[in-house]
Amino acid sequence: MPRYYRSIWLLFLLTLCLPAAADTVGRQPSGHRAGPLLLSDFTVAQRVDAQQGATRGGSSHGSAPQFFEDTIRLVKENYVEELSDDEIFLGPLARLTLTLPPPCADGIVLPGDCDRNPRDCLMAFVQGVAVRCRIPKDQVFRMVLNALLPGLDPNSGLLDAGMLKELSIGTSGKFGGVGMVVTTKDGDYVVISPFEGSPAFKAGIQAGDTIVEIDGQQLHGLPLLEVLRKVRGPAGSVMSVAVRDGRSGAIRRVRIRRQVIHIPPVRYLNLGSGIGYLRIVNFQQDTADEVRKVLSRMSVRGKENPKGLILDLRDNPGGLFDEAIDVADQFLPSGTITSIRGRNRQLNREFAASPKTNSPRVPIVVLINKGTASASEILAGALQGRPDVRVVGEKSFGKASVQAVYPLRNGSALRLTTAHYYTPDGRDIEGKGLEPDIMEEVTAEGMGKQRVDLLKLAELEDDKGVKKAMECLLSSQSPGRVTFPTLF
Repeated sequence: MPRYYRSIWLLFLLTLCLPAAADTVGRQPSGHRAGPLLLSDFTVAQRVDAQQGATRGGSSHGSAPQFFEDTIRLVKENYVEELSDDEIFLGPLARLTLTLPPPCADGIVLPGDCDRNPRDCLMAFVQGVAVRCRIPKDQVFRMVLNALLPGLDPNSGLLDAGMLKELSIGTSGKFGGVGMVVTTKDGDYVVISPFEGSPAFKAGIQAGDTIVEIDGQQLHGLPLLEVLRKVRGPAGSVMSVAVRDGRSGAIRRVRIRRQVIHIPPVRYLNLGSGIGYLRIVNFQQDTADEVRKVLSRMSVRGKENPKGLILDLRDNPGGLFDEAIDVADQFLPSGTITSIRGRNRQLNREFAASPKTNSPRVPIVVLINKGTASASEILAGALQGRPDVRVVGEKSFGKASVQAVYPLRNGSALRLTTAHYYTPDGRDIEGKGLEPDIMEEVTAEGMGKQRVDLLKLAELEDDKGVKKAMECLLSSQSPGRVTFPTLF
């Protein structure tokens, strides 16, 4: 089964993840953009062959009505929930009127109780807007879609050519920007996590903070591409950022110097006492290979009477879905890793561990927090519940919706939520997060100690989460909750 997936989180740069949980652009053969591809972190969508891509979207240019018809068909066939014609054709109209210039919006009358086919009512409304507001009809159709899709859920929408280009950035682990991952929530840009050592990290930006302004302009409601243009700039240039604290709500302003961000995806240290520490920063193209190298040489698989492994997924925003599956496969000797389920059964998939005998045979403590999202939640969820694994920390972010990206005829693409992914025991954590086996609250006072390089042994030994993990591994402590609750 091919694994062409990627997380759709937005790297602030911002680069899109569909995360992992499942966030993704599939790697594809040159010469054709098949659909659906991925998109964000999670976000996962399966790549299909070029012939199907051509019939579902291809690269030829069509009129706006055909572009509209293609998009509506994809929504009706593949959206995670079944939608009525009223929801599709009439639902976005009230939102659309809010985007019209006041002189013409004042005279626009909504269809109200449509006594005809909802589609016919929409077409009459579009014609009226085009005439009264003197807006080309093609543009009005795009406005309808831009009102419809975000109203379905925050992760669905149209992507223009510039945003599609963003999907090719970030999977190499090297990009220009300030180094944080954000998601959209109610029109705001909320930080999932900063990358360690990045300009955003050094500025004290934390998971849960909201980016309110960049260089004096408010971001609320701005399209992603416009925000991207504000974030981008030559390395060494400075931008002013207003940040709303995720805990206190206080707003502070910081100056951040842009730089080229390179993210080593994996960090490892031997903590002594037969315990290894493995931190996965994100899931990029080489993450699984780097984990494989670490597992081949770390002491917990050597001759030192290993006691266990600490797997740190805190502030891991996700990334490439297939990399998360590969990493989970390295730890699991058998069983289900995750499954993807949606209304369109053709998109449903189950991912199972490949039979093997060389997976780590030591107790594992997985550290998570509210910045653990998407692909990293897939890994933590795959390991949770096994007799030799404990999950410790805070409730994770809760990004388990799956977005597919469908190329359209006019060079743009549709990002659409098509499914949710589920943990091996059947939990849907979308909007809920993973509950740790052992809850370890991270207070505001403790954040300073948690925001360390995590490569220095002395600083790791002072880290509250690592201390708790060590206690678990060096004792016979059992999980603090029923592993698989009947209700979730």
